[in-house]
Amino acid sequence: MKRLRILPRLRVVAGHRIDTERLLLRSPTVADAPRISELIGSWDIARWLVRVPYPYRINHAIAWVERSNQERAASMGWPFIMVRVEDQAIIGSMDLSLEPDRITGALGYWIGEPYWNLGYATEAARAVIEFAFDTLSLETVTASALPDNARSIRVLEKAGLSYVDSRPEETTERGRVDTDFFAVSRATWLSSR
Repeated sequence: MKRLRILPRLRVVAGHRIDTERLLLRSPTVADAPRISELIGSWDIARWLVRVPYPYRINHAIAWVERSNQERAASMGWPFIMVRVEDQAIIGSMDLSLEPDRITGALGYWIGEPYWNLGYATEAARAVIEFAFDTLSLETVTASALPDNARSIRVLEKAGLSYVDSRPEETTERGRVDTDFFAVSRATWLSSR
């Protein structure tokens, strides 16, 4: 008898859209730029993001959207805007960037402060990890967080990633920063479902 596998309420509509129970993850558009710059322009958000300039202006958001579209067209990145289904509010971003080995994806995200501690980041992270393994057939998903960013570390752990080690990262925006590195393999992910 074939064993049924129960999946979370997740539907990948295309490589540019994922539906979860409470969120729509979709490709960003230039029309999203004002809301993106409004949310990420807060120091309480920007201080946790090592590759984001501060202050974050609308021209930064437009450049990010354009770069996102180029990455998606080249199948090197899958940036998603997080939209809350109940009111269509843009609440943050979750993206997956393909590493040079082409079997590893790096997860990155931010979420607007009014939407913290409501489980949205974890819900989106799980959906994008599922997309990485089931749709893109990647072998590993990684992420990093600043060591004192307890909220982000908690999201990564709840999404299924485990701490690997601490690593320095060189960034244009902040110079050298030390980050905590997390990862989950396809095998671990599949065994935990």
